[in-house]
Amino acid sequence: MSGPLLAISRTEINQITILELGEMEREFTTIRVKGKQPFGLAFDKMGRSLYAACWTSARIAALNLLSCKEEKSLSVARLPAWATPRPGTSEIWISNEGAGVVTILDTHTWSVSCEIATGGGPSDIAFTNRGHYAWVTNEKDENISLIDADRRCKVQDIRVGKVPQGIAVAQDESQLLVANFGSNSISVVDTATKKELARVAVDLGPVDVVTLGHENLERAWVTCFREGVVSVVDVKRRKETQRIATGGKPQGLETHPNGQYVYVAIRDINEIVVLSTVAPSNILRRIKMPGGPARMAVASECDAHRNIPFR
Repeated sequence: MSGPLLAISRTEINQITILELGEMEREFTTIRVKGKQPFGLAFDKMGRSLYAACWTSARIAALNLLSCKEEKSLSVARLPAWATPRPGTSEIWISNEGAGVVTILDTHTWSVSCEIATGGGPSDIAFTNRGHYAWVTNEKDENISLIDADRRCKVQDIRVGKVPQGIAVAQDESQLLVANFGSNSISVVDTATKKELARVAVDLGPVDVVTLGHENLERAWVTCFREGVVSVVDVKRRKETQRIATGGKPQGLETHPNGQYVYVAIRDINEIVVLSTVAPSNILRRIKMPGGPARMAVASECDAHRNIPFR
């Protein structure tokens, strides 16, 4: 097996399904986790293990992709939510919404190396400068925190819209895009000046955001949960250019490593929707995914999967 992998948290039934992304998606395996309500997911840098933040039970589960089983778990702070690997390291950063901290999990030693206070209700995490800086959205404080990942300390907070959740980094790392669930907008933040430059109006209840393209033709896809659509935004023009009705309440987003597809988790109707990235973006197919699919993660390192058998 050599294709990229897409992991999906099936939050209502405590399972993780992993798809291989070939010409068409096919199920690689489904793994039951012992923790309750798995949400945020992150592959390690080799793509041999998957880590799941289990919201209700306040644990991080490590799933071994060779045995297709949960290998171990570790207690963390209250309500672990989103999970992001730090580039070039063995670290997984987990936002603990109920504790106001980010937990840093060292997967090499299988231990919590640090906890960093952010703000109220930390959610999504993104990295810039090859992992030297982390940016964390704080739902309750209407801001994002800039963290020096090397020094393990918060540098400053930057005001954005109401209830910021998902965050994405522009391809040249000059800007951040923040989904403001309570303001129905996307905040554009300059990573050099550390200031909000603009807010782009989108549909109701934006939750997550991803970007694809290059500087002159970069677009963002935004899940608008309350409206039931995915908004497409022209990043350079800072304008919503398309709305795609999903038939349900879209939540998590991921992109194919080749840039040709965007995957959308539609939690209330138990589907993964596959979108094309060629303008205008459209729905190519739907994948049934019972159990409340919520968050996703992609492993793009093809060589890491060649010795993993299908189950």
